[in-house]
Amino acid sequence: MHIKNKILLIIIFLFVAISLSAQNEKLIIGRTSGKLIVKKNKELRVFGFSNSLSGQVTLPGSLIEVKQGDSVHIDFWNISQGNPVSLYSKGIDFELQNEAHQSIKEKQPIDHMEHGFYTFSTKNRGTYLYYSPENYPFNLQAGMFGVVIIRSKKTDSSSVTKNNELLWCSYEIDTNWHTDAIMDLEHDDINKPIELPDYEPKHFLINGVATKKTRGLQTYVDRSEKIVLRIVNAGLYRNEILFPLETEVGLVFGKTNAIVATSKNKKVLLEAGDCIELSISLAEVNKKDTIIYQYIESKTNQMKHKAKISVFN
Repeated sequence: MHIKNKILLIIIFLFVAISLSAQNEKLIIGRTSGKLIVKKNKELRVFGFSNSLSGQVTLPGSLIEVKQGDSVHIDFWNISQGNPVSLYSKGIDFELQNEAHQSIKEKQPIDHMEHGFYTFSTKNRGTYLYYSPENYPFNLQAGMFGVVIIRSKKTDSSSVTKNNELLWCSYEIDTNWHTDAIMDLEHDDINKPIELPDYEPKHFLINGVATKKTRGLQTYVDRSEKIVLRIVNAGLYRNEILFPLETEVGLVFGKTNAIVATSKNKKVLLEAGDCIELSISLAEVNKKDTIIYQYIESKTNQMKHKAKISVFN
């Protein structure tokens, strides 16, 4: 009987340990004060999400990384001086809760200095864009966006390790949307729409760096190893990414029609807000080949920006 009790205690301990390991408590802080260096000696004011009071705003903001089956609880603290904000994603249902983790039927944005508590299902693996939907697309373009990665319970691929993963989050910035006159609007409980000038972005970025300065996918020496590339289009333009023809590009997550093979290249198409995960092999790619990253205005189908990125570091 004594041995049975010991075994029972061990089982209970393991169960509790496993349960706690699957719990994910995330703190996300909404800010209306941040700075981004868009080029040498050029600093721009941005909004954003951080995970601590002392944390600097980065674009994209706080990364939410979990595994399928995890229980995720987000404490969203809005310390911005602006209008109420909330969390939203096209592919994830953020469920608003109270402090006791009980569902609140009526979704509502979180006011200044208030906390909002969210949870979401981790059943479906993939990569997702999340952002503040209030005054869309202003809050998104101002910088209030981030990425959610829900990993498979198993390794994504037997030949891919976490060291062989990359995230490219692309977006554009119109400096006329980032003036103090627009970003310092007085607090408004009803989120009255903000009047904005026509969207004419001057800066085109990936992970906060000019697209043309983005590093390659991997070293030439490691070209035989497969990589996973996650691409998130957080901007308002369509992205068209042209990989060298010899690139092996497989779809891990995303729209099945997003990859188009032509006689000249492998093309990946992402509309605004789209996300994709690609399994890529560069084994047959030339050392000096480049990736062409294009930003296209969807309404007119006009290319607004084009940058070359070296395939290899």
